[in-house]
Amino acid sequence: MRKVFVIASLLYAALAMGSIAQTPSRKSEAPAKVVPAANPPASSPCPKIEFQGQAPQMVRDGQPLTFGVNIAGGDPDVAPTIVWNVSAGSIRDGQGTRRIEVDSTGAGTDRQIIADVWVGGFAPECSNQATIAVKVVGHAIKIDEFGSLDTEKENEKLAEIAAAVAQSSDNVYVIAYSGRSGVRGFAVTELRRIKAQLTSVGLQAQRIGNIDGGFREEAAYEVWIVPEGADPPRATPTIDRKQIVYPSPTPTRTPTKTMTVKKPS
Repeated sequence: MRKVFVIASLLYAALAMGSIAQTPSRKSEAPAKVVPAANPPASSPCPKIEFQGQAPQMVRDGQPLTFGVNIAGGDPDVAPTIVWNVSAGSIRDGQGTRRIEVDSTGAGTDRQIIADVWVGGFAPECSNQATIAVKVVGHAIKIDEFGSLDTEKENEKLAEIAAAVAQSSDNVYVIAYSGRSGVRGFAVTELRRIKAQLTSVGLQAQRIGNIDGGFREEAAYEVWIVPEGADPPRATPTIDRKQIVYPSPTPTRTPTKTMTVKKPS
C-alpha cells in the first residue's frame, strides 16, 4: 500500500513538472509610447480685410453708392477703429463703421471714385488698408456754341473739337437750330455737313451724334462732349415749331407760245 502511494505521488509530480515546462514564459510588455500633441498654430495678430460683395463697375454721377468691408481674424482683444476716405463725391453716412453710403454727385468730373478704408488698433506690422475703385459716368458738357460762321473759321473749330476728344472714349454731339426765317430742312442739311467735316479731320462717325434742335430767332449750333454711357444733351429751342410758316413756293410759269398767223398772199 505504501508503494502504491509513493508511485502515485511521483507520477503526479512528473505530470506537474511537464505542464510547467510546456507553458511559455510571458515576456514583460513595454509601456505604450506617448506621442505629445502637436502645438496648435499661433493665430495671426493681423486681420484680413476684404470689401463685401461686388461693387458696381459703373455708376452715373449723382447715383448713391454703398461700400462695405469685412474684418476677419486678428487679435480678438482688439476693438478695431475704422476710417473711410473717398477721392470724389462725399460720405453721407457710416463713417467709423463697416459700411458707408456715398453721394457720387460731382464725381463724374474725375470719372471715378476711389474708396480707402483704414482699420486701426492692431499690431504695427499689420497691413490695415484696403482700396476699391468705381467708374463714374459724368454728364454731357457743352463746350462751344456759335452762329453762322465762314467756312474756314468753322472748320478750325471742328478740327479743335476732334483733337480734344481723340484720346478719350467720349462722344461728340452737335445740335443745330434753324432760324425763324430759315429754309425747310435747314438743320438736317447742316448736321450732315458738319458730321462730314468732323469725320474728315479724324473723328469716327459712330462717335458723332446729331440733334435737330428746332428753331431759334437765328440759326445756331451747340457742340457737346458726352462721356461714354451718359445721356445725350437736350435741345433748347426758343420758338415753337407751330409758329413757323414757310413761304409757299412760287409756281413756275410756262411761257406761252406766240402764234404767228400767216396772211394769205
